[in-house]
Amino acid sequence: MSQILITSGRVIDPANRIDEIADVLVTDGKIQKIGRSIKPSGKFETIAARDKVVVPGLIDLQAHLREPGQEQKETIASGLRAALKGGITSVVTMPNLTPVADQKKVLVLQLKKARELQLANLFPTGTITKGQLGKALSPMSELQKAGAIAFTDDGKDVQDAGLLKKALQYAKTLGMPIMSHCQVEALSGDGVMHEGQVSAELGLAGISASTEDLAVMKNLLLAVETGCQLHILHVSTKYAVEFVQMFQKGNKMITAETCPQYFCLTDEMCRGYNTNAKMYPPLRSEEHRQAVLAGLKSGVLSIISTDHAPHTVGDKLQSFEQAAWGSVGLETSFALSYTHLVKTKVLSLSELIAKMTINPARVISISRGTLGIGDVADIAIFDLEKPWTVRLSEMETQGANCVFEGMKVFGKAEYVLVNGEVKVKNGAILG
Repeated sequence: MSQILITSGRVIDPANRIDEIADVLVTDGKIQKIGRSIKPSGKFETIAARDKVVVPGLIDLQAHLREPGQEQKETIASGLRAALKGGITSVVTMPNLTPVADQKKVLVLQLKKARELQLANLFPTGTITKGQLGKALSPMSELQKAGAIAFTDDGKDVQDAGLLKKALQYAKTLGMPIMSHCQVEALSGDGVMHEGQVSAELGLAGISASTEDLAVMKNLLLAVETGCQLHILHVSTKYAVEFVQMFQKGNKMITAETCPQYFCLTDEMCRGYNTNAKMYPPLRSEEHRQAVLAGLKSGVLSIISTDHAPHTVGDKLQSFEQAAWGSVGLETSFALSYTHLVKTKVLSLSELIAKMTINPARVISISRGTLGIGDVADIAIFDLEKPWTVRLSEMETQGANCVFEGMKVFGKAEYVLVNGEVKVKNGAILG
């Protein structure tokens, strides 16, 4: 019997409405007891958590780990190590791989590699359409049996409304969620950043907010009509927040997320043709950032994900038009969220933890994200007041693109347990 006793931390578990100073006893990989002055019988390891917070391991619903096929950008190993460094114990991987995850073998490979590594938990998604081409549905039932926990075409919205409706109907019969990236391609065209004052000054083709808004409305209408569970990925616009709020009334099957880049940054970051600020969807104006903050505060945006998108130096060292989209984010998401949401009183700490644990767990129906008695011991211990500066050179990811470089933040994962095993100790990954 193996035992770990975490002592005197502030234990926060929104799923079980716990927020108190307590000990946590982990026995054989499961939560055995939470309370004051626990005295285990037999041998046990102690982790002192005084002046730190003890929370369920964080869950990220959207990360690009690039393997198979694009290992020069990221591998499953480097991606899962990056997740652990950020206090994330469960990672949902996107299907835009080489080959794309529209076939069983890709999911089998990812799951096998993750099991061998024994780092963070990996939960793969399968595509909605074959090849992410939006022409024909993928073999959804086969992908579900192979381990897919949701269907998404990730960086591509299904443009054919009839085909999207069929996908939602099919997913509903399987009891599976659809996760939609919302964008009307006929409107986005050759745009490379948010359409507004900054794009005009830089002379760059813009992507209007309506590109996202119209697609969100399409997805919401069809989800309600079919009764399928729908999760809207990386919301970045004012009207998208309002549309989701309208459709969520009386409908628990509709959820939506945003990412730190959309509540921390604006399109002003693109000045100087800063390709690290080229995002998908793009960084919006201050008006949209404020709307995203309001959506987080109201609960309309109930989840915070990373949209972790690692690239090589060469992918970003190009003209703004040709540079790749996205930024790495697994190692910074909690610190950015705590610094920009909790310290600024937008959210309480418990509300933030819920958006990064139990809420995403419920979207994909996994038994993670809680510290309930008998639950799997996925645990993160954060030092909230530890200041640090975001430095790509100190990260575990292979990605060479970080839009948050140089930002000063608070909150660092000191210990991380996965399935009751210590994977991060004193801020360093073991093994």
